[in-house]
Amino acid sequence: MNFEERWTILSELAPKLKPKFKLQIIFSLIILLSVSFGLAFALARPPADPSFSFVVFGDNQGSKEIFDQLLARLNQETDLAFAVNLGDCVVNGTEPEYQLYLSQLSKLQPKVYQVPGNHDLVNHGDRYFKKYFGPLYYSFNYQNSHFIVLNNAFRGMFNATQLNWLKADLAQNKQAHCFVFFHRPLFDPLELYDDYVMSEHEVVAELKSLFARYRVEYVCAGHIHGYARRREGGVVYLVSGGAGGVLHLPAGLGGFYHYVKITVAGEKITEEVVKL
Repeated sequence: MNFEERWTILSELAPKLKPKFKLQIIFSLIILLSVSFGLAFALARPPADPSFSFVVFGDNQGSKEIFDQLLARLNQETDLAFAVNLGDCVVNGTEPEYQLYLSQLSKLQPKVYQVPGNHDLVNHGDRYFKKYFGPLYYSFNYQNSHFIVLNNAFRGMFNATQLNWLKADLAQNKQAHCFVFFHRPLFDPLELYDDYVMSEHEVVAELKSLFARYRVEYVCAGHIHGYARRREGGVVYLVSGGAGGVLHLPAGLGGFYHYVKITVAGEKITEEVVKL
């Protein structure tokens, strides 16, 4: 007897029965649906752990050859949810430079979130940054993770207003993982570029305290042209400034063109440095 025949018999029989038997018929119909269509409600599997990848890179600074090479490599990554440019997408903050950068990005498949860098904002370049990308600091969620973009492109830009916004954003976050992005790093990998790091010592100390307290897992920055990594207070601090600008670091100490691919798989986070 097929599904349609069973359904017809049970549904026609139900109105003719006493109430207690009607309940049995209704239950039988539910079981029939479960078996026939795989709707095993009570035994439904829990959803799989979220899994996705994204990349960070920075300081292409109007580069054509190297940056186009980077974009081509990213298009070969078939599992990217999005990318984050850690700042300095242009050199002098002019609109033609922004338009050139956007034309380059048009070749890229995943969405790019933009961090403001010092070169992006010079010569009133902030008006073009806002025109093409939106606010100078913001946050967003993706699957089980929270992402925060901050503006520390110049000394003094990380003011009380932005700090209070960050505190509120961290306090409200309910996602399992948290990542923070800004342009100037909080550490100098070789202690040779003191003027390249965020130098407001009280603000830096408070930021590190906030990141540790709210269990931020990754803080990614650019500005120093090369790659560096440090773990402090349970937080991984990355520098990824190798997207095309002239390299600062020696070749054996992070001075190479690259991007960093970060993969979130449930509770686990892994990273891969991809050299160009």
